[in-house]
Amino acid sequence: MNGAKSWVATAVLSACGAVPLAVAAQMTGSDAEWESGRASSYSLIPYTSYGYAGLNLGWADYETPCVGAFTCDNDSFAGKFYTGGMFSRIIGAQIGYINMGEVNRSGGNVQAYGIDISLVANLPLDAFNVFGKIGTTYGWTESRPALVTGLPGGKEDGFGLSYGAGVGFDLTRNWAIVGEWDRHEFRFTTGKDDVDLWSLGVRYKF
Repeated sequence: MNGAKSWVATAVLSACGAVPLAVAAQMTGSDAEWESGRASSYSLIPYTSYGYAGLNLGWADYETPCVGAFTCDNDSFAGKFYTGGMFSRIIGAQIGYINMGEVNRSGGNVQAYGIDISLVANLPLDAFNVFGKIGTTYGWTESRPALVTGLPGGKEDGFGLSYGAGVGFDLTRNWAIVGEWDRHEFRFTTGKDDVDLWSLGVRYKF
């Protein structure tokens, strides 16, 4: 799992490193061409066009505390599905459901999931797309530590900050593969903590 996360991280960071070399060319590109075709493009997000939907699977990395002599896992199988659309060639919006799975912590387990809403800044580079996101996640968590740890157990929910970055590669006009890193802030019984999601997936563009 660590090897897969490292591969996703390398792909995302390498692609993001190309951004400064291409910004000038893209900002003076075909904005008029994009606007001319905008009205005919479908999206599920109001006031946007060039919509898409995607499914990613990967690994979540929990940063919640672990105490005592118990075995604590950091990683869990996780995933998300989402839909989005663009206000312009560069700026868009996205909403999705994330499930961070469940990890063993402090003689028990912890799980987290939520709904994420983000603004997306996208930079198309021919067949590649580099993007960054920032927004908020309304999350639900449940913690079930062993009684001997003294940690509180129970359920929590609330808003937290979310942000991330990724890179996509167009296979066809409609299909793309995507690698992403996301960080979501969740409210646990022990306080607010981040959970990272490293994922690979497919995206269908309407």
